[in-house]
Amino acid sequence: MKRDLRLGKEIARQSDEYSAMKLEELNLEHSTAFLAMMEDFLEHDPKTFERYFKRPVQWNPFEFKKYALECEEERMDWRPKAKAVSRTHYVVRENPNTIIGYGLLQFPLTSESENDGGNLFVAIPPKFRGQGNGGFCLSLLLFEAVRAGLRRAFVTCAAEDKAARRVIEKNRGEFLDEVKTTHQFGQNELVARYWIHFS
Repeated sequence: MKRDLRLGKEIARQSDEYSAMKLEELNLEHSTAFLAMMEDFLEHDPKTFERYFKRPVQWNPFEFKKYALECEEERMDWRPKAKAVSRTHYVVRENPNTIIGYGLLQFPLTSESENDGGNLFVAIPPKFRGQGNGGFCLSLLLFEAVRAGLRRAFVTCAAEDKAARRVIEKNRGEFLDEVKTTHQFGQNELVARYWIHFS
């Protein structure tokens, strides 16, 4: 209970600092801002783009519409069916035309997400890094995880990504271990795995 209260206070403090920013489930209204974010990833962080955002065809308004509808179908209102995983895709917007963070909440864990991916995933566009946005976005996703009924969240990042590790640890991440990823991109790269407990 005390840890839940501390989490709530921390989120409230950060929310005051970032009061203009809003966590929203990805929807069709985000098309222009999302496509601008994809251009940023493609130009300045192609590795993240290739791993998480590359599509069979080039991103465009029609492709975004397909993606948004796919994401909507993956959400299961906190009650996944047997052998199914609920995935809710989020964006954090600074204003209607600017996305400063992308997030994913998924549960229950699978053998793949236990290895690399976890319950929560955050990606910050290159132009908005180094400004505290990663920690803020993760704290918002943690709140959604609590709302979804999770008692703890499994979070992973590249073992060599010191900035991502600091963000997780600042949000009370407890280091578990490092394993080799089985993801098709970057196979055999080390992944750092953490638990974040809510109670």
